[in-house]
Amino acid sequence: MQLDNQQETIRAVNRTIREFADDPRIPADEPWEFFCECGCFTLVELTVAEFDRAGGVWAAGHGERLLSA
Repeated sequence: MQLDNQQETIRAVNRTIREFADDPRIPADEPWEFFCECGCFTLVELTVAEFDRAGGVWAAGHGERLLSA
């Protein structure tokens, strides 16, 4: 699997997690685990608001991996 396809799959999974978390019965500040989009599958804990602001999910220091690839 090419990294681009893998990243798109991870983004789709993260969007699904986000949609699942959008439940009024769940507190807004509840943290969720999303997958790092660099392809390493590290779990990154974010609230829904943090996910929405982030524009992507990366473990600390992993966003730079995409720039150097």
